[in-house]
Amino acid sequence: MIFKKILILLACGLSLHTNLVLAEQTGHKRVISLLGTQNTRDIGGYETADGRQVGWSVIFRSDRLSRLSKKDFQRLEDMGLRTIIDLRTLDEVKDSPTVWKGENPPQIFNYPIGQDDGQWFKDQDRMLSSGRFNAEDSLNHFVEGYRSMPKHGLSSYRSLMALVLDESNWPLLIHCTAGKDRTGIAIALILEAVGVGRETIMEDYLLTNKVARTPEQADILAKEQYLRTRSAGMRVGRSRAPSAEAYFPVVGVTPEMLNGFYDGVNQEYGSMDQYLTDLGVDQAARDVLVSKLME
Repeated sequence: MIFKKILILLACGLSLHTNLVLAEQTGHKRVISLLGTQNTRDIGGYETADGRQVGWSVIFRSDRLSRLSKKDFQRLEDMGLRTIIDLRTLDEVKDSPTVWKGENPPQIFNYPIGQDDGQWFKDQDRMLSSGRFNAEDSLNHFVEGYRSMPKHGLSSYRSLMALVLDESNWPLLIHCTAGKDRTGIAIALILEAVGVGRETIMEDYLLTNKVARTPEQADILAKEQYLRTRSAGMRVGRSRAPSAEAYFPVVGVTPEMLNGFYDGVNQEYGSMDQYLTDLGVDQAARDVLVSKLME
């Protein structure tokens, strides 16, 4: 099982590398380098089966913007950014507010996801603070959260899609705290709406691990937890402390997590087409979005 997962991750890594190279060859930058974020990307260039591709410099995804530098704000303004969609909870926004430091601030909309599912966040805090969990525990926790996302995120994703469908809001940027879970699903929904294949959607989703250097983050967290436990006087071996693999779903993404979202959609709504319709993106709206967004 472990060997199979390694092969899958290696294959995804090669595909992601190819995608980044192709983006560079067309003169576009997939990854937007900002001093204050670590996961800001352009979703342009992804192709559909009929050869059309998502337009560049229209929709961006990112982690939180509260640490942006003055140059970062200028960079976003130079990109013509008109709209920001913040998917963080009210507490997250309060703790790390986005205070725009520029002359042409975009309109900012907060559509919280997780506000009505506090138990999941409490369970996560309890798991992390315990210092006693393994890779299976953390992965199962996140898969469970993803499965519940279609229902808990319905209202916010509906509001988000309404803004996406209106080109007067373009270019727009969608973000949450880490830019991987709530934002990852939002981008998946947009790409689903315009007919991008599921395999390509998974590639964009997994790109977080490369751009945000997830393996390194997970390794640091594991070492910090081990040292914290030892300094507290607790006798624990490295084999009993949470490993880097255990922290991986916390800071990164896996195919099982996004597939959990798709499972939740099928279970609650029957199909992705029906879920998009419930989000206000029926076939007519999808056709219009394709005509405007796709090249």
